[in-house]
Amino acid sequence: MLRRNMNILPRLLVSVAGHGRAAVLAGLLGLGAGTAQALDCGDYSFPFCKAKAAQFAGGFKPPAGLSGGFGGSKCKAQRTPIVFVHGNGDSALGWDAPVAPLQPGKNRLPARSVYDELVHRGYTPCELYGLSYLSTGEQDQPARNYHEPEKYKLITEFIRAVKAHTGAPQVDIVAHSLGVSMTMAALQVNDGWADVRRFINLAGGLRGLEACLLTGPANPLAPTCGSANVFNADVFGFYPQSNAWTGTGSERSLREMPRQHPAVRFYTLSAGMHDQVHCPSALPAKPQRCANGPLFSPAPNVRAQLDIGAGATTANEKQGGDADGVGHFKLRNHAGAIIHTMLTTDCRGLNCKGRYDDPVKVAREVE
Repeated sequence: MLRRNMNILPRLLVSVAGHGRAAVLAGLLGLGAGTAQALDCGDYSFPFCKAKAAQFAGGFKPPAGLSGGFGGSKCKAQRTPIVFVHGNGDSALGWDAPVAPLQPGKNRLPARSVYDELVHRGYTPCELYGLSYLSTGEQDQPARNYHEPEKYKLITEFIRAVKAHTGAPQVDIVAHSLGVSMTMAALQVNDGWADVRRFINLAGGLRGLEACLLTGPANPLAPTCGSANVFNADVFGFYPQSNAWTGTGSERSLREMPRQHPAVRFYTLSAGMHDQVHCPSALPAKPQRCANGPLFSPAPNVRAQLDIGAGATTANEKQGGDADGVGHFKLRNHAGAIIHTMLTTDCRGLNCKGRYDDPVKVAREVE
């Protein structure tokens, strides 16, 4: 039984279906040659992009230690710059992942990747940045990645480098999956919340991962599911309710962190019971609890928490998740229009869906 459950986790963290290639942005948006570079996903095999790992330009100098990323231009940011933080097994290139097909006739596809949608709506490469904080080896072994100060340092230094390059007093954060909790921990440990204006959480493991109940809190084959390190509380994994980060009642509680930082606006996009990472079909008792995994506890500055999951739920073992709808990765691919609305308006609740055409519901905390 243990061996069977151990084989489940990598499949939960990385989807394997294949689809098409990413479209490349044409030209340099009217900017002079060499002054800017638009992100290019390159070859695409769902859910990951494969292209040149480092796509920085315009004299932008990211911190040492990254395995890649994008952004930069010889300009001054007119909007609050966005820092994109990828999820487990992924890289910064994923923010240009193309919209992936769904069931024919069931859902209307957005027209563009997240990156392309923001460029379409007026953002420039001077205002769009992403970092790859996992090495290529770590990207290939998602079950072994966990939260640690070395990654926190990379993220906080990258945010400060973006501020220095653009002259902006703050940044907006758009993060997916592991990138959500990794960035929140980085900002908390390194006292960086003053650098953030808005924070958008895409399917983050704020309450841990119910799927980790299958592996246990101290399994050496799955460090990503661990509890907190007994020697260093800043090192932790996704085992639910097992430490100050995934639990409640602590200044480190990820779900309760918005209450500590009232000047920051927080938003969530989840796939609810359609998320195959939070809610795998093999999950033990009380599977409905998994849909709460990405949710913040209510607070005045938590402006919207929306469920855009679609297709069959993951309780259906033959389909569900990204296999036939919007699950853990297609949530990211399809979210460009909603992200734009959350970053550029004073929206609350369902008004934050903007021009997104598929059904959207408010994600509510339930026990």
